[in-house]
Amino acid sequence: MIPKVLTTVLSSPFTRLAKKYFPLSPRRDFETVIKKNYGGTADILTTPSGTYPGNGAFYSSVLLQDGRVFCIPFNSTTARIYDPKSDVLTTPSGTYPGNGAFASGVLLADGRVFCIPCNSTTARIYNPTTDTLSIPNGTYPGAEAYIGGVLLPDGRVFCSPSKAATARIYNPATDTLSIPSGTYSSNSALYSFIGAVLLLDGRVFCVPSEATTARIYNPITDTVSIPSGIYPGGVAYIGGVLLPDGRVFCVPSQSTEARIYDPVSDTLTTPSGTYPGNLADNNGVLLPDGRVFCTPRNSATAAIYDPVTNAKTVSGIAFPGADAFVSSILLADGRVFCVPYQSTSARIYGQSIGIRLPMGRTHSPYFNKF
Repeated sequence: MIPKVLTTVLSSPFTRLAKKYFPLSPRRDFETVIKKNYGGTADILTTPSGTYPGNGAFYSSVLLQDGRVFCIPFNSTTARIYDPKSDVLTTPSGTYPGNGAFASGVLLADGRVFCIPCNSTTARIYNPTTDTLSIPNGTYPGAEAYIGGVLLPDGRVFCSPSKAATARIYNPATDTLSIPSGTYSSNSALYSFIGAVLLLDGRVFCVPSEATTARIYNPITDTVSIPSGIYPGGVAYIGGVLLPDGRVFCVPSQSTEARIYDPVSDTLTTPSGTYPGNLADNNGVLLPDGRVFCTPRNSATAAIYDPVTNAKTVSGIAFPGADAFVSSILLADGRVFCVPYQSTSARIYGQSIGIRLPMGRTHSPYFNKF
């Protein structure tokens, strides 16, 4: 049965997307698209068309329903949309606050983009159908409160606390903001958690950055728990990736080792491979063949982790480094779009796999999220 929150969505032009986001069994949808290995991609790097502002312009992105990439404005006062089919970059309507306003975003079930407030005290919603920007209800703390978030199974948005002590949940059906139960941090100076991952059972795993323990939010019981495992702290990890078997790969940033959390056994392990540390990598995406691509931030090469062989390799091609990119997103053709942060041009890793990945793979709330 489709959740009540989607009653208005199903009459919209985005019915197909809504059904992909909220199938009768979200886990069955996950298992259907993840069991298929869509093949590896060539180890190549290209520079697509378009010039970006640099200066920390965009921190992350959202894949729109039609396969274009919406770059979330961080320091930029305007967004950008890249079309991989036409290789064209455009500037959509709307003015944003800049100054680190939004570090992440979520694609809503109706196809709009919800920009999660970081330094901003209000959110933004971009509608790609009407090319309009609006300010939804609700006031946020600002001061780098939230970095990362996920779309919950009922259509609401969970804003993952970074420096905030409490989470926020936005309900697009009622245009309301609420504060769920649970405390995440007692020190507003720390990036306790950066990034969140939707687990197969509908809970949310908050990736520890400066925190030494993770947090898991359960939207059914409205409770927060501390799972097993101790993390290094010190901005150890930025972002996480859900592996094909349902475990969470924590992307190393300052840490020289990755971590993998298993929500079924509630255990934390250290996979093989040594990483550069020193903010080398930042967030990651699951490649079509099930490996993890770690976005090169200050590294000149991309780290790639294979959960099947438990081996880490590096790309054979050079990236700019110097905070050029701090996140990436999987395109519908299997390539990876690296979102420009300090760079004035984007990069695309890989080669088209020759097919269009199903929406259950590219737009699922389980994947492609920061």
